[in-house]
Amino acid sequence: MTRTEAYLALNLLPNIGPVRVRRLLKTFGSPEAVLAAKSAQLLRVDGISDELALAVTEWEQRVDMTKEQGRIADLGVTLLTQDDELFPPLLREIHDAPFLLYVWGTLLKRDHNAVGVVGSRGATAYGMGMAKKFSFQISYAGYTVISGLARGIDTAA
Repeated sequence: MTRTEAYLALNLLPNIGPVRVRRLLKTFGSPEAVLAAKSAQLLRVDGISDELALAVTEWEQRVDMTKEQGRIADLGVTLLTQDDELFPPLLREIHDAPFLLYVWGTLLKRDHNAVGVVGSRGATAYGMGMAKKFSFQISYAGYTVISGLARGIDTAA
């Protein structure tokens, strides 16, 4: 298993978000070591309950890696971890930074100068138009526009 696959497995486990993963990594050193840890070892980590320790130790029964990897391949998505050079450096610094990004498209080093445009899924026509206009102008100025690709403002961006 690669390091990225180990991060993917952790990302697919319910109720184990970025803050808990960071705590687990601090204790075990790598995502592979987290997935190989015994329940008793996991329980020593702050914020890890019996239920979460069981989820980690039984990750192979709970995560359909083949299905997720197929989805990733079908969509042409690239996975980036915080270990990757192209992972946005400012994103790494936030308290609950994601440890895995699904990137659709090409991410370049120059994309580190980016602006996130997000908003309501039920946006008005005016809101949609302004999101398109602002996003175009931001892009024209040389910045990358980042969006979560949800309906509404994100799609307009």
